[in-house]
Order: sequence, then C-alpha cells, then structure tokens
Amino acid sequence: MFHENVVPAKLDYRGLVQALSKSSDFGRSERTPAIAVIGDYCLDKYLYVYPSLDEASVETGITAFQVRGKRLFAGVGGTIAGNLRALGAETHCFGVIGDDGEGYDLLKALKEIGANVEGVVVSPDVLTGVYMKPMRPDPETNPECVDESGRRLPEPGVGTWLEGARIDIRNPVPVSSNLVDELKRRFLEKLPSFDAVVVSDQFPTGSESLFSNEFRSFISEVARKVPDVFFLCDSRFFIDAYRNVLVKCNAYEALDSFNAAHGGELKRETPLDGNSDANLEKLLRAGRWLAARNARPVLVTRGALGSLLFEPDAKSAAIKATSIPPNPVEPPIDICGAGDATNAGLAFARALGLNLVDAAYVAGVVSSITIKQIGVTGTASASQVVDALRSKEN
Repeated sequence: MFHENVVPAKLDYRGLVQALSKSSDFGRSERTPAIAVIGDYCLDKYLYVYPSLDEASVETGITAFQVRGKRLFAGVGGTIAGNLRALGAETHCFGVIGDDGEGYDLLKALKEIGANVEGVVVSPDVLTGVYMKPMRPDPETNPECVDESGRRLPEPGVGTWLEGARIDIRNPVPVSSNLVDELKRRFLEKLPSFDAVVVSDQFPTGSESLFSNEFRSFISEVARKVPDVFFLCDSRFFIDAYRNVLVKCNAYEALDSFNAAHGGELKRETPLDGNSDANLEKLLRAGRWLAARNARPVLVTRGALGSLLFEPDAKSAAIKATSIPPNPVEPPIDICGAGDATNAGLAFARALGLNLVDAAYVAGVVSSITIKQIGVTGTASASQVVDALRSKEN
C-alpha cells in the first residue's frame, strides 16, 4: 500500500525470530510475560445436533432437536486468555460471572488452559454470559451415518458443521457496585506484577456487563498511573471512551466511532465500500482522530489488507501512520476469534519488549495462524509464530 501520508513498516524478521524464540518453550522459557485480561467473559457452548434424530414433542408437537455432543470454551475475554496461554504467557483473568452452571463451566474451561482465575468475582446476582451455538453437520461434505459399531457419525467437531441461530444469555441488570469494587480491588492488588493488561469491552449498551462510563474511566486512570504497564483495549462500541491505553479496533469499528462522534448514528459496524483508496482516506482520518482523542496509539486492523498503526508524537500534534503488511492466508478460513488472537499477539509481543510496529506485525501473524483452524476458536503457539516468521526471512 502506497500513500504519501503512510509510512511502510520496516521489519527485522531475524530479530523477531530471536525475540519470540525466547518464549517458544512453553512453561520453561527464558522470558515468561505476565498478562492480565480484564472485562467481559462468556461461555462458548457448541451443541451438536443430528437432524436425522429430530423428534416431534409429545407435549407440543413442535420439533425437538436432539443434541448428541457438546464442546465448551471460554469466550470473549476467555478467547484472549486462551491465545495468551497458547503463546506461553502467564495469564490472569479478571471479570464478574454468575454462581450458576454456566459460570462453573466457564471457570473450568479457564482452569483447563492454565489461566489464573483468582481475579474472577462469582456472584448469584449475575447471569453468566453464554453464546450457545447449535451446530448441524453439512449434508454435502459431512453427511450423517452410523458405522458398524453403531457409533453415530460425523463425530462432534469433526468435519464441516454449520452454525444455526445462536442463543445468547446476558446479564439483565447492571452489575452492582459492590461486585465491581471487589473486581477493582483484586485487579489493583495484582497490577504491579503484570507486564501488560488487555481490556475486553465487548457488549453494547443494554447487555448490562460490568462496563460503564465509570469503569472505563477507572481503566483509563489506572493506565495513566502505571505507564510501564502496556494497556491494550478492544471495545466494539466504546473505543473513543478510553484514554492512556492503546486502542485496537477493526476498520469498520474505527469508521463507526468517527461517524458517531461527528453527528452520525452509532451502528454495530459501519460498512466500507469497495473503493480501497477511498476507504484508506476515511480510515486515515478516523485513525488520526482517535489517536489524538485518546492520546495514545491506535491499531486499526484491515483483514487481508494488513493494519494501520497510528502513533501520536509527544512533541507535536502530528500523528504518524504506519502500514503493517498482511499475512496472506489461503481459504478455507474461519475468522471467528481473529480479533482476540490479534489482541493476544500484540500484548504478548509488547510484553517481550518489541516495539509497536513489530508487535503489530506479530499480532497479525498470530491471527493468520488461528483463522486456518476451522470450526473452532483457534490458537497459535509461540513456536508456530516463530516458524511463520522464519519463512519470511527467506
């Protein structure tokens, strides 16, 4: 991408390999970053439905779908935590969840990946967030059958499954101030031990998560007081509310935030047209505005086009824009969790001491590895990232 107001990234692949290699021996590395993930957590619950077993309910006559398998994962902030653990980071989780079955399953999923959950506040007054995803086998590429032993095929999670209408569970009322205060206390107590903090602010107004204007201000103020700790915030709807943190968003979210701040309507995502040159001008304007407003760098991801890094100059009003190259990936791909993988890669690389340009590129490499893992929220290990970087050296 050439633009007179955009600087192309200069990358030292060999140096990146050396830096990442120090953390590629999981659990026994020379350098193990400690990273916190604070904010929204939910349970990703995949239910595997076999259409050939559909029954008519005796009571209602309505079709009763038959589930014969399930897979549970920690989602949203849990997805970031999973990616951090796969990279080799010591990972600490901070959130508020319910004292319910879904909360139990969520904590179990986090513990299974080796995350520290001492910062998670559990309360009977909260509903644990859930993304419940009914999955059906693709009849064309993954047909149902029963083998000689009577086992039903395809097995859950094997081959291509199609996701049906999702059922979401979200907390119906604002999280009480005493629970938020307890979360703050636990977070501040451990903060001095962290190299980086990732803020996962996922849900819109009305979802009643722990986030509020006050809590976002709390995060911004804490980040100001501890400049040696790298703070990264990913917020789908409130990226312009943060200060003193690096904000990461995708191109649609950046444009949406800019448009809303200039008299437009805040949408879930403002679409970009097919004119890449015109879109670049729009994104340069939005990214510079956001970096100036937050007084910190902004990373805007652009999918197959790479990303744009905006860095304010402390000595002037200038905002430097750097083009981070993409990591092309051949289909098939599954972009579910790509943004969370980017967050993990960026925080991990910064915790290792990489500069922002190099860290942004590593984040893209992490994401490119995860999206090749179909039908599951993928992860990338440090050794996989090192292998990908080594292929670039040549």
